[in-house]
Amino acid sequence: MFRSHFGSRLRAPLICSYAVVLHRSLDLHALQPMISAAVLALVFASAAGHGVIYEPPARASGGMNILSPTCAGGSCLWFNQGCSIGCPKCTGKGTVFPQAKGCKNPAQPTNNDKKTRTWNLNNLLGDYTKYHPWRKPGAAPVENACGLAGGWYTPGVPPNGGHPPPGVAVGADGSELSKLLLQTVWIAGSTVEVAWGITANHGGGYSYRLCPASSKPTEECFQQTPLEFVGDKQWIQFGMGKDVNNRTEIPAVRVSEGTVPSGSIWTRNPIPACNTPIAGGAVNTPCTGPIFPPPIKGGQNYWGFGGGGCQSDPGSGLPCSAKEYKSRIFDFGIVDKVKVPKLPDGDYVIGFRWDSEQTPQVWTSCGDVTIKSDGVPTKPFAPSSGGCEACCPGFKQAQCANCTGCLQKKTGTCAYCWNPLAGYFPGGPKVACLGHEAPDGGERDWQPGDPTDVPWSPGCPKCWADKDACKPKKFYGNGFVSVLV
Repeated sequence: MFRSHFGSRLRAPLICSYAVVLHRSLDLHALQPMISAAVLALVFASAAGHGVIYEPPARASGGMNILSPTCAGGSCLWFNQGCSIGCPKCTGKGTVFPQAKGCKNPAQPTNNDKKTRTWNLNNLLGDYTKYHPWRKPGAAPVENACGLAGGWYTPGVPPNGGHPPPGVAVGADGSELSKLLLQTVWIAGSTVEVAWGITANHGGGYSYRLCPASSKPTEECFQQTPLEFVGDKQWIQFGMGKDVNNRTEIPAVRVSEGTVPSGSIWTRNPIPACNTPIAGGAVNTPCTGPIFPPPIKGGQNYWGFGGGGCQSDPGSGLPCSAKEYKSRIFDFGIVDKVKVPKLPDGDYVIGFRWDSEQTPQVWTSCGDVTIKSDGVPTKPFAPSSGGCEACCPGFKQAQCANCTGCLQKKTGTCAYCWNPLAGYFPGGPKVACLGHEAPDGGERDWQPGDPTDVPWSPGCPKCWADKDACKPKKFYGNGFVSVLV
């Protein structure tokens, strides 16, 4: 979601017009004198694009399935804004174009090979991604290694920052979120699968890391234990990212030169965005082809900006139809195999870090794993985690836990439970704690392309009626989730 300095009524037409001019002209250098300072001011000063780990599930998902796998429960809205390579801190600001330093002495890029880059491959209009995170993987600072809600401490006022998910304060600390009910068990020394999804494609690449749960999950802690990717293959997995029997193997592009920590191996985002200069398909700009060859031949289902290209400001709705939005979402996840290090038995936080190339942003999200020296591991890609965290007392993500006494009351303090929560749900309906459940009182099934005019509720009545709903669970396959007693 890109924002100008000129307000929402002018933003979309002006950005689209500028992107079309750049795309249709073969003489880009001749165009540069025509680009006035006023136009440059509106060009993509910030983006609230989205990506998140979903296997193991992100804490920020609150265990919810809606918008899975690319933004389950609004989990893709936790990130770090204004982060340039080699700078001591993120700024909360940042410019996509033209080139801008995030500090006085940024690092020089080490990722300059077209085979490992993902944006502006021919440096048209100059090397404007030069100081963006993917140009030296891991070298950009982060404000929070598990993400800040909305990307910074201030609301999404142009040109900086973003918007938090429903019921969450802007700038909320992702490292303070509670562990989910659905638990993941890995065996030390084994190979396991991890996965992430994309709502808005900013190119770049990513890494998975571990930090002991007994420590605060900081960037410094995660850098001590980057996970090693296994092999030179990865998978595009369909069925909303969960169907292990419906996946396509593709080559993985790894990067290890110039990375931080030194020698750590990162993986290029295999999904190319649109070749529209600067925009890459954001804000419904034209999309006539991919930036680089997509890993799977076919239509725009395997490349593009993703469903985020249909989203503008949260208050202005979708700039394309529900049918168009459904056709653009990535209904798949990106699966990798990683080696579980031989660490002491115990609980660990897994951190996912996606370094963007289009924008000066780092998308970070955290989940949880238990590592054991032996035993039976859990199975990945549980079909559902229940989503009761939003309703259960004791969870930082429990936006609706205070509504247990409001099932029959809608006024006074209970009005909060029945009215839509403040916040942003990219491409989805508004969220209210109560009043919009499925007939059994659980969460209503909502899929991209469905109407967004009726709010959605997380299914608290069903959760409260089940004495085991707020207990930890493990998934061992065959659709069975066992409740720990």
